[in-house]
Amino acid sequence: MRLVLKFDGQEVQEFVLEKGSISIGRTAKNDIVIDNLAVSGIHAIVHNTDNGAVLEDMKSTNGTFVNDKKVHHHNLKDGDIINVGKHQILFYTGATFTDSVESCEQSEATVMMSADFQQQLQKELSKKKTAAPRVAVKKPKEVSFWGKFMKVLGFS
Repeated sequence: MRLVLKFDGQEVQEFVLEKGSISIGRTAKNDIVIDNLAVSGIHAIVHNTDNGAVLEDMKSTNGTFVNDKKVHHHNLKDGDIINVGKHQILFYTGATFTDSVESCEQSEATVMMSADFQQQLQKELSKKKTAAPRVAVKKPKEVSFWGKFMKVLGFS
């Protein structure tokens, strides 16, 4: 089982759910850190049980959604889309990334990034989307009456 974190349609990070659980939240002690004010400190947890993966909302302020429905507990199914703040987490029960690479004609690498690097990358990507060409235009400096007077007297 694996979870794929996406932001603004772009894959950010991939996590493999083997045993135990994976916590999702804004604080650095979570397994999946989402630095966004819409995300609670410990927002949700995905538990790997004998009966499959279960998503549990940890009484988050803004809620946890699966396939656009607010949930408190949800048995995850292959292809479910978890929404936490402005981020999406895709849940897959199939082969893990490392198993599926061999069967793909074109493979991609998963990059593990720290929360700080993710935040920096998101800032850079948002700059590129919204940045317009900037032209520096200097306004001529206005000189006051006293400035002109001092210049005439030779003090400036």
